[in-house]
Amino acid sequence: MFGPLSGPGLIGGLVLVWFSLGSSLLPRSALMQGIVSALSLAFGYAVGVLVWFLVRWISRLGSGGLSEDSIGSRVRWAAVAGIGITAVVAVVLWPSWQTDQGELVGVDPLGVVDGIKAVMWSIVVFAILLGISRLVRWAVWALDAFNSRHLSVQMARGVTIVILVALVGGMYYFIASSGLTRFANARFSGGDTITLEGVTQPTASEQSGSPESLVEWDDLGFQGRTFTGAATTVDDIAAYHGSADGVEIPIRVYAGLDSAENTQERAQLIVDELDRTNAKDRGVLMLVATTGTGWVDPLAAAALEYMYRGDTAIAAMQYSFLPSWISFILDTETAMESGIAINEAVIEWWHALPENDRPHLVAFGESLGSLGSEAAYIQGSLDDSLAFVQSNVDGALWVGPTDANPVRQQLLVDREPSSPVWKPVYDDGAIVRLESGPGSHDPYDDSWIAPRVIYYHHASDPVGYWNWETLWKSQEWTDKPVGPDVPDSVRWVPFTTFTQVVVDLINGFSASVGHGHNYNDTFAEGWAVVAPLDGWTANDTQALQTYLDSLVDLPGL
Repeated sequence: MFGPLSGPGLIGGLVLVWFSLGSSLLPRSALMQGIVSALSLAFGYAVGVLVWFLVRWISRLGSGGLSEDSIGSRVRWAAVAGIGITAVVAVVLWPSWQTDQGELVGVDPLGVVDGIKAVMWSIVVFAILLGISRLVRWAVWALDAFNSRHLSVQMARGVTIVILVALVGGMYYFIASSGLTRFANARFSGGDTITLEGVTQPTASEQSGSPESLVEWDDLGFQGRTFTGAATTVDDIAAYHGSADGVEIPIRVYAGLDSAENTQERAQLIVDELDRTNAKDRGVLMLVATTGTGWVDPLAAAALEYMYRGDTAIAAMQYSFLPSWISFILDTETAMESGIAINEAVIEWWHALPENDRPHLVAFGESLGSLGSEAAYIQGSLDDSLAFVQSNVDGALWVGPTDANPVRQQLLVDREPSSPVWKPVYDDGAIVRLESGPGSHDPYDDSWIAPRVIYYHHASDPVGYWNWETLWKSQEWTDKPVGPDVPDSVRWVPFTTFTQVVVDLINGFSASVGHGHNYNDTFAEGWAVVAPLDGWTANDTQALQTYLDSLVDLPGL
C-alpha cells in the first residue's frame, strides 16, 4: 500500500503538470493551482502507469518482457529531474504568468511565496489522492484474497468482479437517478431558514411575504426574504431622482420552495400574486428565472426600479437549495423546468390583458437563471426561437449565460463564420446581439429591431464555456484570436483544461467588474436596450450605472 512511485507514472503526470501551470480563463490562487496541478499529476500518473503496463504486457508476447529496472535508472532520474524543474518553474515563473493574466481582469499580482504555496498544496493534494487510490486498490486485493480463501480461484475472481460492478453501478444509479442531487439539496436546505441581517418582513402590500400576501414570509426562503424584505423603497428612488413626484412602491412577488407543493403550483402562486398587487397596471414587468438558490441579482432589480421610478413589477421563484455552480453540474433540468413554468404561466396571464393596456414584459435570467429563462423559448432553429421570443415578450436580457443555454448554442452554431465564439454575430445583429460589456454598441440604434434580445458574456467567464466535452475535445474559446481579457497563451489540453475551467467556475467572481462572472456594470444599459423608456438618454444610462456602482452594500449582492 505504501510502495514506491512508478517512474513512468511520474513522467506521465509531470507532462500534464507542466500544462496545468499555463493560463486558462481566470487567474488562480496558490490553493486552486495546487488542486489543478495535483489532479493533473494524478491523472497523468495513472495514464503513465497504464501505458507502461501495456508496453510490458506487449513485450511479454515477444522478447520475454520488460521491467522498470530493465530500462535502468534513466526513467527514475528523469522523473526526479522533471519534478525539480517543474517545482522551480512553479515557484518562479507561474506567479509571473498568473500576474500577467491578472492584469487583464483586475486581479492582484502573485509572488514567489504564492508559487511555494502552490507547490506545497500540489504535494499535499496529490498525496491524498494517491493514498485514496492505493487504499481502494488494497481493498480490492483484500476482498479478492478473502474470496479466494473460501472459494475456488476462478469463482473468487468472479465474485470480486460482481461485487465491484455492483458497487460502481450503484454509485452511477445514485447519481443518474438524482440521488446525489437530493442528498445535496437536503444538506443545503438548512441555510434556507436563515434571514440576512438587516432584512425584515415587508409591510407594503406590494411585496410577497407582507401581511396581505398570499405567500407566507417564512416560506420564501433565504433568497426570497432578501429579495422582498430588502426591496427598493419610495425614499430610495426619490433620493436618486431628487423628487418623489410620480414615484411608486415597486412590486416584488416571489414564491419559495416551501410556498407550494410543486413547480406548477408555485408558478400559479406567482400569477395570483401579480393579480393581488395589480401588477397589470405597472409600466414594466420583469420576469425572472432565478439561479440555483433562488437568487435575484439586486442590482438588476434595482436598476429597472430606479429607471422607471418604481412603476415596475418583478416576479421570481425558487427551485433549489443548491448553490448555482453545483446545480449547474448536477441538475440543470430543474432550472429549465422552473424557468419554463414561470414564463409560461406569467406570459399566459399577460397575453390575457388588453394589448394596449398592459406592462412592457421583459424576460431576465442571469447565470443558471438565463438557462432557465431560455428554456421557455427554444424552438427548432435560431430564427424560430427569436420569433418565439418576440411574439411572447417585449424583450429579453440574458446575462452570464451558461454553455448549456439552448438559444445561445443556436446562436453560436449559426453565427457568421468570421465572428469568434466570444462575440458571435448573426444577421448583422438585427434582433439578437452578444456583447462583452456595456458601451460596445449603440442601444438607441434603429437597426436593432424590437423586441430585442441581448446577451452580456465576458470572454473570460467560465460559466459560458464549461462542459463535460472539455475533458476530451478541443474548445473554440481557445482558438485564436482569443477574447480581449483572455491570455493569448491559452491552449486546450485533455483533462487539464477541464480541471482548470472547473476551478475557474469556483473563481468566477474573483475578477473585477467587467470580467469573469461579474456583470454589475451591465444592467443600466441592458434595460435601456430591452425596456426603453420614453425620453431616456445615453446620459441617463451612464448616470444610473454610476449610481448603481455605489450600491456596494445592497443586501444580497
